[in-house]
Amino acid sequence: MLVNIRSQIFPERSLRVEKPSKKLADGEVLGRLESHFDRWDANGNGQISWTEIRDRVADPQCQGDEAVALATLYGLLEQDAAFRGMERKAPVSFERLGDLYYEYTNEEDDTPQADGLYQKYQAKLKESTDELFPHGLPNGHLGKQGTGPSCGFLAATFAQLVKDPGVVREAVSQTEEGLLQVKFPGLEKTITISPATDTQQALFATAGQNGSWLTNLEKAWGTHTAGGDESRAFEVTTYPEDAIVAWTAGHATTARVPKNPATFQKGELPDYLKATSRELAADHMAVAWTRYEGFTVEGFVPGHAYTLTGIDHRNGTVSLRNPWGRQEPGNENGPFDGQDDGLFELPLAEFHKNFAKIARQTS
Repeated sequence: MLVNIRSQIFPERSLRVEKPSKKLADGEVLGRLESHFDRWDANGNGQISWTEIRDRVADPQCQGDEAVALATLYGLLEQDAAFRGMERKAPVSFERLGDLYYEYTNEEDDTPQADGLYQKYQAKLKESTDELFPHGLPNGHLGKQGTGPSCGFLAATFAQLVKDPGVVREAVSQTEEGLLQVKFPGLEKTITISPATDTQQALFATAGQNGSWLTNLEKAWGTHTAGGDESRAFEVTTYPEDAIVAWTAGHATTARVPKNPATFQKGELPDYLKATSRELAADHMAVAWTRYEGFTVEGFVPGHAYTLTGIDHRNGTVSLRNPWGRQEPGNENGPFDGQDDGLFELPLAEFHKNFAKIARQTS
């Protein structure tokens, strides 16, 4: 069965559709996956389990082409599980590699989805660096979410970077043994992790040449939310309210956005946004996340967290950022603002129709 990815709607954990940037030879990427099969099948039973994939993703010895190939297989299995509605990923035999490769195709030209994934991860790894902060302070505008379900954490992290990037810079340090220690201001314990591997930098959140700080922060936060299990660091869904508390050492609350709020006049602020507007004016954080269906504007990701960076009641707009660093409200011609950088404004009249909740810092 061939599956055209663009015709399906997947939850946040599914992969963004990628077309190959250049034509690859038919089966070229499949050949690269097959060439590493025996190494990935660590126990030699003829199948690659999700545990074996996890272990190899976390292995610093998995580098270069192997890391890109492994990231591609990881991505295909995530896509396959999302399509089939499965939480667990089934083991992969040598024959199943071929099925996965040819089963998922792009709607426009029937090219294998794996080819685009391979080229995307190859480009990400090429643009990455092992240095934490090669340019001094981190630049939040360069941060982009990867495959992990971490939009809530990343949206809150961007809010902190807008407020004071120095807090993010000071949260990460390296030990003499080469491990990383991350101390979020609002958490009692310091989180110790191994540095992000090549495969992890290819797969997950990245800031490119701005440093490996974002991948490692995501890894540390995921390790914390997974109860200290570093192997599951990129698999646990994170919530904005928890991340806001972790970054600010303050308090936060989450409120629902009414689908049918009381009417408000032009130049006024709807009641449900007044508290959030006051917190933003006090230089506090806010994160909003979308509904799962019923969008009135194209381009929103269902059930996805966005940083709420500003509210302008005079002009009747809300300013937001998608942690993907791209994909905004728009139409067939592209984003309404003409720039696909994840930053956009939305009319107040459309906000409650498309967003379900707001998490905001309260102190």
